[in-house]
Amino acid sequence: MLDKHSYLKAIRDSVPLFDAAASKDLSAPIPTCPDWYMATLVAHLSEVERFWEYQVSMRAQSMIEIPKEDLNAPPGVMEWFEEASAGRADLERIPDGLVEWHTRSASTMIETFDGVGENESVWHWSGDNRGITHLRNQTVEHTVHRWDAENAVGNTSPIDPHVATDGIQQHFDVQIVAGRHWKEWSRGEGETYHLHRTDGDGEWLVRFEGEDFTVENSHGKGDIALRGTAEDLFLWLFGRVSADRLEVHGDRALIERYRQLAPSG
Repeated sequence: MLDKHSYLKAIRDSVPLFDAAASKDLSAPIPTCPDWYMATLVAHLSEVERFWEYQVSMRAQSMIEIPKEDLNAPPGVMEWFEEASAGRADLERIPDGLVEWHTRSASTMIETFDGVGENESVWHWSGDNRGITHLRNQTVEHTVHRWDAENAVGNTSPIDPHVATDGIQQHFDVQIVAGRHWKEWSRGEGETYHLHRTDGDGEWLVRFEGEDFTVENSHGKGDIALRGTAEDLFLWLFGRVSADRLEVHGDRALIERYRQLAPSG
């Protein structure tokens, strides 16, 4: 993991980039989030930030439902988002103030997260109920969705390699289990993947066997090896780019197989 201040900096740096991309075209489709538009993405991220800010501010020991008024959403936003999430996005009636709501939501979350101790107890669905878990997961959430927004309307900004490397580890620590909870997945048959970061230190040897998987931060021979920058490995693991961005050795059929073993959350 990174430390608290590194996570806070990553989120602070990401917010204006996300907002700038979102402001370009709220009706733009998001290629990496099927059936979503920019406005859907902005509403989603804002709601997520408000939800987790509330859990941390209340020092929740189990999930607390956030009161609607604490979302502080502009009029009509949550109703529009509910319809959009059901596949009925009305792009002619996107509510006003959506990007500004995100700016405020992110700022409120950052301020609250700045006040929580790294080891302070706050409920998280992963079972890792520490303050630092919230900082880490929201850094990944914001990094991925900032990239989604920028990719939808133009060029993407670089992802800090330390943030990307930690995000790779977070994928193995948290996201595989989450993805398997939300989506269908396949049992492993002994498949092994070796991921090797090429722009700094970082190696992961992942083995899937039955319902279990193991991860070692070490060099080893896998059925397939994927080499690339921290950013490209991170984006591939989270289903944002194809393996064409990576150097691949071994059984290429395992590229698609990975999505069955570890669906993106």
